[in-house]
Amino acid sequence: MKCYICRRNEAVIKIEGKNYCKDCFLKLYERRVERVIKKWKLIENGDRVMVALSGGKDSASLLYFLNKYRKVVDFEIEAMFIHLGIPKYSDLALEKSKELTEILGIKLHIIDIKKETGKTLVEIARVNRKRAICSVCGIIKRYYMNKYPRERGFNKVATGHNMDDMVEFFIKNFINRNFEWNDKLKPIVPSTHPKLLTKIRPLYECSNVENYYYAKFNSLPFVESKCPFSKISKWKNIVECFDENVPGSKRQLIRTIEELNFSVKEQEYKECKICGELTTSNNGICSFCKLIQRD
Repeated sequence: MKCYICRRNEAVIKIEGKNYCKDCFLKLYERRVERVIKKWKLIENGDRVMVALSGGKDSASLLYFLNKYRKVVDFEIEAMFIHLGIPKYSDLALEKSKELTEILGIKLHIIDIKKETGKTLVEIARVNRKRAICSVCGIIKRYYMNKYPRERGFNKVATGHNMDDMVEFFIKNFINRNFEWNDKLKPIVPSTHPKLLTKIRPLYECSNVENYYYAKFNSLPFVESKCPFSKISKWKNIVECFDENVPGSKRQLIRTIEELNFSVKEQEYKECKICGELTTSNNGICSFCKLIQRD
């Protein structure tokens, strides 16, 4: 079957009911990412951007593209990896992240949770049994992805969140009536406090499948196995059904989410009594410190 775009080359990938050759797919992918960056002004001249690497396909694709994008916009880029101490998996993810940054010539910062807190993710989760381990992981990552780059003079942190992630979060929040949370499901979450970094998601309109093939076609090193603690949620199953039944519907939905505005109360921040980072907690202790202080 011939490529939908060039009509000459044999197609090697099918996206949203259309078939593409390798070259046309790569160009299409990069145009989509660049469109989101320009539309939302995610990256501008003089920015210092820290890319959060997980070792997976999404963040690998993100770092590779942003490194190329420096030919278009003059900005600084470095990467960070949070070693969570997950047996075997964390070491493998770090290995892939090191390979990638060495190929691209980008500095990699490594934050070892065991060295920082004295405990691994598993050990922290074990004494916080009321929280799912993925929730504990999220708190730890968000804490260091804001604190670590900010303390080193970066003004933005880029994550590999993709279209599937955003649609899943939106549906889950909408059904559970957490409407305010959906206001942060945008390609950019601007800083509202000197201690909060601006968060950007350049892969906002790229799917899981597209990121996988972009990484594969560019021969990027990444972990293909899933985290041993990850589970396929019912929400993810719902999202995967979208394009199976109506090709292109997921992309239409994400572009609708981009334009939605929810009424959000202005956050009242306090400095954590223990670490000095921001919190909205009434007792003045941030979620991260609550996790770490519990024995």
